Amino acid sequence: MDDFTDAVTLTAHDVSGGVAVVVVTGELDMATVPAVEEYLRRRLGEVSRALVLDLSGVTFLGSTGINLLIALRAECAAIGAELRLVATTKTVLQPLALTDLIDHFTIVTAVGEAS
Repeated sequence: MDDFTDAVTLTAHDVSGGVAVVVVTGELDMATVPAVEEYLRRRLGEVSRALVLDLSGVTFLGSTGINLLIALRAECAAIGAELRLVATTKTVLQPLALTDLIDHFTIVTAVGEAS
C-alpha cells in the first residue's frame, strides 16, 4: 500500500471564543480524506462557535474532499457551530462552483476574517 502521509498536512490553531482553525495543506482526495476526516472530527469536540478550515494550501480538491466539506458543514450545524472556509485559489473555488455548492459555505479570504 502506498504511503500518503506526505500528500496532506494538518495544523490546528486554537482561537479564543470556541473557534478552532485547521490549516489543510496538500491534496483532499480519496486517499487522504479518511485521515483528514478523523482529525477534524476530533477537533469538533473543542468547537462551540466555528470550525475554520484554511484551504489556501490545498493543491487538489476531489469529490471525496467535497463530500467531506458537506458532511462537516452538517456536523457543525448539528452542534450549533458554523463551518467557515478560507479559500482563495481556483483549486478549491472552481470545484465548489462547478458543483453548485459555493453558496452553501461561508467562504472568506483570510483566517482573520473567519475567526
